[in-house]
Amino acid sequence: MKPSLAADAVKLTTSKIITMAISMISTMLLSRFRTLEEYGTYSQILLIINLVSTVFIMGLPSSINYFLAQTNDVKERKRFLSAYYSLSTTLGFLTGLALILSTPLIVKYFDNPLIKGFIYVLAIFPWAEITLSSIDNILIVYRKTSYLMTFRILNSLFLLLIILMTRLFKWNFETYMALFVGVEAFFALSVYLLVRKIAGNIELSLNINLIKRIMRFSIPIGLATVAGTLKKELDKLVIAGFYDTESLAIYTNAAREMPVVVIVSSVTAVLLPQMVKMLKRDKKNEAVSLWGDATLFSYIIISFLATGFFVYAPDVMSLLYSEKYISGSSVFRVYAVVLLFRSTYFGMVLNSIGKTKIIFYSAVLSLISNLILNFLFYYIWGFVGPAIATLVATSVSAVYQLMATSKEMEISFSHIFPWKEIGYITIVNVCLGGLFALVKYFLPWERPLGEVVESIFLGVIWGIIYFLINYRLLKTKWKTLSSN
Repeated sequence: MKPSLAADAVKLTTSKIITMAISMISTMLLSRFRTLEEYGTYSQILLIINLVSTVFIMGLPSSINYFLAQTNDVKERKRFLSAYYSLSTTLGFLTGLALILSTPLIVKYFDNPLIKGFIYVLAIFPWAEITLSSIDNILIVYRKTSYLMTFRILNSLFLLLIILMTRLFKWNFETYMALFVGVEAFFALSVYLLVRKIAGNIELSLNINLIKRIMRFSIPIGLATVAGTLKKELDKLVIAGFYDTESLAIYTNAAREMPVVVIVSSVTAVLLPQMVKMLKRDKKNEAVSLWGDATLFSYIIISFLATGFFVYAPDVMSLLYSEKYISGSSVFRVYAVVLLFRSTYFGMVLNSIGKTKIIFYSAVLSLISNLILNFLFYYIWGFVGPAIATLVATSVSAVYQLMATSKEMEISFSHIFPWKEIGYITIVNVCLGGLFALVKYFLPWERPLGEVVESIFLGVIWGIIYFLINYRLLKTKWKTLSSN
């Protein structure tokens, strides 16, 4: 039996929940076991690698869904994958070289000489991450979600294992970083073997015409991704410029995206190839309707969790990262609101019909607004200002993409998105959030239970009430996704 969209989404969501949970545990342990200076250095290295890698990779992973979903011909798929991995591997090593040459500038900007001891991380890690970024899309297109579950869970477990080993044997921070890069490099190499097993023999390919086609599709998305990544990381760059390494460590954890986004990322990953096929057959209304159902399904879950994070922010920060990070609670609250915009990929339809330039323009608009607002809001609100700038810029990007989608699909703005249902769910969350904030404030349960346990207890009761209210709506949307 052919797997449904919902079945694939369940598998992918399950694997992402497990891997994100393991990743969150890893972050919790690192935050506790390492000093603020060490964790801040770790954050700085990953921040700069992420930014530079995004520039060099130019949206290549997004081309996988588009090109592989367009054909079932084995030879065509092999030809594409050979060209893809030849290109991405080359770009991965060029990224490492660029970072090595830029090390003096990186050290100067962050004012952190410790970074000089981790040049090998700057050299190897970009290639590993660029290679690893491809495996999700490939396994999804080939409907090998079980393989993907195993791969991602094993990767996360190995990363957690080296943290535990470092703590158990009292190894220093330098040893941990070497093991970290080693594990990622090992799994990156395994990507080549796994793809070869599934798709057949892939080889070095310099098919210029095919590479040009890939780049024509990828570059607009890549530029949009660069702009989006800069927008996402800009607040950390501003904080790094105005504050010390320890403050960046606090801000990084406060601004860290919570694992709840795995819901939408999983649905999006399996929905995108389906959308490409539907829109290719000119089924505009059906595609937009399916996208709306998937968005609403995700929003019901994400909005509840985001509201809970906002209301009980200090306790969540203490539970996740320890009390030394609680000073970042205000930033954490702003990013809880940003989570609401992660309920969908707003460029889904535009990507599916190849209108990648519009996605790029949207990302540039968001980046420019974020750049201006970051400095303006920093001078108005200080430490939390850049986070507020990110929230405003994210909303600007979302609205722009929805307006563009409405125009391209020739569907009114009021019908391009499930506005009424989104509004209803938002009101329910605000009311319940306000109620349970008052309950926590007035009832002195923290004395026998403790603040964190009290918040968990109240959150469970809140969740039961909320999902009972929305059970029918969730069930309806799930049936729709299951039928595709």
